[in-house]
Amino acid sequence: MDENHYLWKTDRKIMHCLFKTLLPVLFLAAACGNPAATPFEPAPDAVVIPFQGNVFVTETPGSFYGEAPRIIDTRNSRLQSWNDPATVLSLYFRTEGKGNLHLAFQATQPTGTESNEFAFTCNGTTRKVHVTAPGTYDIGTFDVPAPGYVQVDIQGNAAKPARAQFYRIPTFYADGTALSGELNFTPEDKVDDSYWYRRGPSVHLFYDFPEGDAEWFYNEATVPEEGSVPATYYMLTGFKEGYMGIQTHTDGPNTVLFSVWSPYQTDNPGAIPEDMRIQTLRKGAGVTAQDFGGEGSGGQSFMDYPWKPGTAYGTLVHVHPDGKGNTDYTGYFRDEEGNWHLLASFRRPHTDTWYQGAYSFLECFDPNTSIHTRSVRFGNQWVRLKDGTWKEVTEARFSCDNTGRTGMRGDLYGASDGAFFFLKNCGFFDEKTPYGTRFTRTGGGTAPDIDFESLENL
Repeated sequence: MDENHYLWKTDRKIMHCLFKTLLPVLFLAAACGNPAATPFEPAPDAVVIPFQGNVFVTETPGSFYGEAPRIIDTRNSRLQSWNDPATVLSLYFRTEGKGNLHLAFQATQPTGTESNEFAFTCNGTTRKVHVTAPGTYDIGTFDVPAPGYVQVDIQGNAAKPARAQFYRIPTFYADGTALSGELNFTPEDKVDDSYWYRRGPSVHLFYDFPEGDAEWFYNEATVPEEGSVPATYYMLTGFKEGYMGIQTHTDGPNTVLFSVWSPYQTDNPGAIPEDMRIQTLRKGAGVTAQDFGGEGSGGQSFMDYPWKPGTAYGTLVHVHPDGKGNTDYTGYFRDEEGNWHLLASFRRPHTDTWYQGAYSFLECFDPNTSIHTRSVRFGNQWVRLKDGTWKEVTEARFSCDNTGRTGMRGDLYGASDGAFFFLKNCGFFDEKTPYGTRFTRTGGGTAPDIDFESLENL
C-alpha cells in the first residue's frame, strides 16, 4: 500500500466519524431555524386565542381602506384572501403579566396550496415556521417586558405554488409566565359578535346635572391632531332619546350629526307605526333630514362641514315638552368663527320630558380602523334650566360599552385634565381606566353668551 492510498483511507474514516457526530447537530440546527415539527401538542393550560376577532390587517399595499376589508371580512372577521408577502396581519391581546410568552398555531390548507413559510414577530424577535401540511405548529418563545397589549405581526412568504393562498390560521395557543391576571381578547364563545369587538370599545362620560328641569345643554369638543381617525364619532351632547356630535369618515367629508330615536323599538324604520314616527319640524340650510335604522330607528339629520383637529367646536341641544304628550328636540352647531348652524328640530311622540341622561362618547364605527387610537377633549359644559338659570357641569362618570365591560378589549381610557374631560380608545394602548371612575374638572365660571331669539330664526 502506498502512502497516498493510506492517507485517503485514513481521511475517509475521519470524515465518516465526523459525519456521524455532526448529523444530529445539523438536524437540530435545521429544526431550530425552521420549526415545522407536527403534530405539536400545546400545553394543557394553553390559552386558546381565535383568529376571528383578534387579528387585524395592519399593513397592505395600495389603499388600506380599500384592501383591508378584502383580506378580513368586515362583518364576520374571517380571513377571505391572503397571498401577498407585503401584507402584515397582527394578533393583539392584552395581559396583566410579564415574562415569557410561548406561542403555537393551528394551520389549515387552502385548496391548491402545497406549502408556505410564516414569519411571526413580537417585541423585535422574529420566528419563522415552514408549513407543509395541516396541523398544529410551534412558533417559539418571546419576551414580554411589561403588562399591556401584546402585538404579534404575521407575514406569509414563499408560497408553493407561487402566489397561492397562504395557509389559514384559525387558532393560536399561548402559555407562559406573561399570561397572568386578566386577559383581554375575543374568546371562542364570543366570535359570533366579533364585528362589535373589532370596532373597539366605545367610551363615555355621563355628566352630573344640577337639580331642576334642564332645557338646554351646551358642550365644546376639541379633537387633537393625533386623535383624528377616519370612521370616528366624537359625540358631544347626548340625551336619553338621542345624540349630537361630529364625525369623520373613510370615504367622505367630515360631518355634523343630530339624531332622535323613535319610542317604538325596532332597527327597521319602515316598521314604525305612524303615530310613533319622529316628525321633522324644521331643518337648517344644507342639512339632510331622514329616517335611520340599524341601531334603533328614528329621525336623523346631518350636514357636511370641514371641521378641523385642534379647533374647539360647540353643540347645543334644546329639549322641551310641547304640553300635548310630545317633546321637541333641536340641535345647533357652533363653528370656529362662533356662528351657529341649525341641524334640525324633531318632535318625538308619546314623550313628555326635559333634558335627561346627558353624556358624551367616543366611538369607532369601522372595525378596520380600530387599530388606530382616537381621542377627544371636552370642556365648558353648561346646563340652562327652564327658569333661565345657567349651571356649570364639572362632574362626570366614566363608562364603556359591552366590548369593554366584558373584557374583549382593554384599550379604553378617560381622565380629567384641568378644565377638560378627556376620552381615548382603540389602537391597543396599554392604559386602562376602570369602569365607573369619577372625574372632576375645574370650572371656568362664565356661562356661554347665546342669543336664543336668533337661534329661532335659523
